[in-house]
Amino acid sequence: MAHDVFISHSSKDKTIADAVCARLEARGIRCWIAPRDVQPGQPYAEELIDAIQNCRVMVLVLSANANASPHIPKEIERAVSRGVSVIPLRVENVTPAKSLDYFISSVHWLDAITPPLEQHLESLANTVLAILQGVTPAKAEPARVAPAVPAPPAGVAPKKGPPKWMLAASAAVVAVLVAGYFWSRPPAPGEQPAPMVNGPASAIPNAPAPSAAADPITGCWHWYNNATVVISPGGTMQAGPFTARWRVGDAARRVYHFTWPEAVDTLTLSPDGRTLTGGNQYGFSTSALRLSFGPGISGNWRWPNGAIVVVRPDGYFSVANFAGRWRANSPTSYALTWPKPVDTVVVSADFRSLSGSNQYGIPVSANRMGSCGGM
Repeated sequence: MAHDVFISHSSKDKTIADAVCARLEARGIRCWIAPRDVQPGQPYAEELIDAIQNCRVMVLVLSANANASPHIPKEIERAVSRGVSVIPLRVENVTPAKSLDYFISSVHWLDAITPPLEQHLESLANTVLAILQGVTPAKAEPARVAPAVPAPPAGVAPKKGPPKWMLAASAAVVAVLVAGYFWSRPPAPGEQPAPMVNGPASAIPNAPAPSAAADPITGCWHWYNNATVVISPGGTMQAGPFTARWRVGDAARRVYHFTWPEAVDTLTLSPDGRTLTGGNQYGFSTSALRLSFGPGISGNWRWPNGAIVVVRPDGYFSVANFAGRWRANSPTSYALTWPKPVDTVVVSADFRSLSGSNQYGIPVSANRMGSCGGM
C-alpha cells in the first residue's frame, strides 16, 4: 500500500498508535503501521524495511515502552539514514533512552502527555501535513524534557504508572455510550425511527441539498450505529435525548469537531470493598475488580476491558492518557465522570457523507438523510 507516514511504536503502545493512525488517516494522510499493513506470508523485517524506505515521514510514539524496545532504535536509524523526517510524539513524561536520543535530540518534539489527546493528535496531523507539503512547521525548536508539574485545578494529568498502554476504560464507556443507547431504545413519541440497514449506512437517494442560509453540515444524518442525528445551525446537535456541540475545525478541508456529553457511571461498592458494579445514564453497564486498597474507592481497579483505572483520594482518577473525576453519593455509591468524546470528521465535497474518529481512535461515519424529526 502506498503511504506517506510510517508509525514506529512498541507493540505495548498499540492503542495509542492506532489512535494516531486513525487521526492521520482521517485527515487524508496515508499511513503504514504494523501489524495491520504487514502482508501475510512475508518476512516481517523485510516488510518493515520496505515500508521505511518508501515513507516520507516517521512518527515515533515515544514512551517507556519505546525506550525499552530493541527494535525501535533500528527503525529510527534507518529512517534518519534515508533523510526521512522523524516526529517524536511523547505520550509519557520520559526522557528518551540513549539509543533514541542520539537520533532525535535535535529534532522538534510534540508532547501528548496531558489530556485531551484529541488536540495533540490534531497538532500532529497539522505538522505532518506541513512537512508533506514542503512547509517547515512553525516554531520548531530543539526537544526538551518538561519537568513533572502539579496538574492545574481545572483537570488532572494522568498519574505516572506502569508503562503499559491499554484501551482506556473511558474509551470503552464513551465510545459506545451513544451507540449502546440507540441500538436498544424505541423511538421517542413523534420521532421518525432511523432506517435499519445491513452493513454501513447508505446515503438516501435524492437527499436535499443543505440550505445556503446555514452551514452545509446542518441537517439530518444517519449515523454509523443507525441513530438519527440532527445537526442544527448555531452549533448544536440532537441525538434522541442527548445534545452535543459542533464546530468548524478547518473550513477549507471541511473538518468538523463534534463534542458529546460526558458519561457518568453510578457504581455501587460491594460490602467487602472488592468490586464496583453499576452503569451510566445511557443504560450501559460496567463493573470493576479492585487490585489495591485505599480510602473509600481509592486504589487501582481493573475494568472489564483490562484497563487499569487509578482512583485517587483527591476526587480524580486516570487511565492511560485520560483523566476524570469522581464523587461519593453515599458511603457505598459513587459517580465517575468520564471525559467528553470529541469526534473529528471530514465531510465529503458534496456534504452528503462524513468520516473520521474520536480521540480514542473509534471510527465515526454518517450519511445525510432525506428527512428526520419533521425537518
